[in-house]
Amino acid sequence: MARKADPAIRPRILCEAEHVMHLKGYRATSLEDIAAACKMTKANLLHHFESKEALGLAVLDYKIQSTRCGCLDPLSRCSDPAEAVQELFLQAAKVHKGNGCRAGCFIGNVASEMSDVNETFRARVSSFFEEWTSRLEAALRRAREAGIYKGSLRPRAGAEAVLALYQGSLILARAHRDPDVLRRAGREAAAMLGAHRTEPRPS
Repeated sequence: MARKADPAIRPRILCEAEHVMHLKGYRATSLEDIAAACKMTKANLLHHFESKEALGLAVLDYKIQSTRCGCLDPLSRCSDPAEAVQELFLQAAKVHKGNGCRAGCFIGNVASEMSDVNETFRARVSSFFEEWTSRLEAALRRAREAGIYKGSLRPRAGAEAVLALYQGSLILARAHRDPDVLRRAGREAAAMLGAHRTEPRPS
């Protein structure tokens, strides 16, 4: 009777693979690197994922789901998106202070590294960035309809600007090894949205 596969193995592989790929990049990471991190043979690794690309896409989906829970879902619960946006930047600053501003955003790194060489990776990242933009756009639109923001607020343009500022500040923080870049960018993002409030936020 064949043994049942341990259900914990696949999540462990994804976790270890994400760590290695995040530090080294997708193309510089070998299956041997990931197998070593997982303390298994390459053959065992390929039993769970048929190729490096299949594993890379699974890791990307794993990271997208984590980011969705941590960054997008709070937008559905917030009354003032500017506050949720600033908190997003502050949390990123804390994480990057803790890791020495290394590695950056996994999804952003994949966009930079893979968009021109692998259409499947590019499309997957594009789809998630569109989801992120749309979720923030919807939150801004709800807040405008609730009277928190003036009609001058353009939800789509505002959402795109916030995401661009977030991804750009992650790159700058990594290049400068300075998490305060994220804090300053977060204040600017919140101020950009706050300029459209119907009433100033209490200090």
